[in-house]
Amino acid sequence: MEFSVAKADLLKELTFLNNVVEKKTTIPILSNILLSGEAGSASAGNVLTLAGTDLDATLKTSCPAAIRHSGTALLPARRLFDIVRNLPDADIHFKSDGSGNMTMTCERSRFRLFSPAPEGYPALPEIPALPLSVSSGILRTMIPRVLFATSQEESRYQLNGVQMVVDSAAADESQAALLRMVATDGHRLALIERPGCVRLDAGAPVEKGKTRISFLIPKKTMAEIVRLAADTTANEIAFGQDDRHVFFQIGGRTFASRLLAGQFPNYEGVMPKSNDKIIVFETDLLVAALKRVGVVADETTHAVKLHATEGRVEITSQSPESGEAVETLSVDYPGPSMTITFNVGYLMDFLAVAHSTQTRFEFKDEITQIQLRPADGDGYDYRYVVMPMRA
Repeated sequence: MEFSVAKADLLKELTFLNNVVEKKTTIPILSNILLSGEAGSASAGNVLTLAGTDLDATLKTSCPAAIRHSGTALLPARRLFDIVRNLPDADIHFKSDGSGNMTMTCERSRFRLFSPAPEGYPALPEIPALPLSVSSGILRTMIPRVLFATSQEESRYQLNGVQMVVDSAAADESQAALLRMVATDGHRLALIERPGCVRLDAGAPVEKGKTRISFLIPKKTMAEIVRLAADTTANEIAFGQDDRHVFFQIGGRTFASRLLAGQFPNYEGVMPKSNDKIIVFETDLLVAALKRVGVVADETTHAVKLHATEGRVEITSQSPESGEAVETLSVDYPGPSMTITFNVGYLMDFLAVAHSTQTRFEFKDEITQIQLRPADGDGYDYRYVVMPMRA
């Protein structure tokens, strides 16, 4: 195999591939990326294909290149990335010697890397037809607003991902369905949905008014989709699934991920339905107050108390080591008086991604879960449910 590629083009793709390839794998061959190219026609000989996998997630991408001799090769992902990013901004020439080595030259730099036999690399998932599509901007907006609420405990694997639902019940004549994303760690739950944003092409696995399709997608996959969606110039991202994988076509890149096994919790059953007491905060003022009060919150519980009375909310925290803090905010609240205790980190996580000038707190009493939502939804229905702490 022999080819030349511009440093900038190769480095961009290697950056994404290194997010997928496992750095500390017990299967050594998975620390490599697969490169392939075909010499011949102008179109075929101008593309270098690259792929990386950790068996759970797979990224296949490409970049412009001059392919002189067709072939397939494996190269160590991390070492190749470190070499390329430190090379001068010029073309890099690759040539295999036929005996398990690849030579790289760039201006006055020369490297020889061990290249394992590609026959030992695992087969990559076959990409099926992808009959669903959504705006890349919508994915960039929705995923960060739920991803933070996934569980950090690896043993709770059903909670280590995001439940993504395409619901065609409200599909219009243009066959545009609702998209919903939900995540929870058992203590809090984030849900966001947008109607009429998923296009259903012929062969889509949903029928208008009859059913919906759900994907339980690992959090690592969702974080990578955000990065890929932020880089693409494509307006639409196609997606679909087979029995074990979900696939996203993002411009010239295809990302495949194993679906999580198990049953996602019945989130619809825990959404508050009678939270009739509402306080609307100016978000900037609330964030600033929580930051200050959080400084002296107990380092174990991170507890802060919101004491609401007519016309104001008093936010307090205290700990034996640090002392006490009090902040008072003026609000439009008629009463009754109520005190609710929260983990301040749970509130700050939501406020950091909501991007709203005002935030609604909807509650029923001091022990029932409360619901937070942006006052200005901007076309999204975004809700965040938190269980109060015991005082």
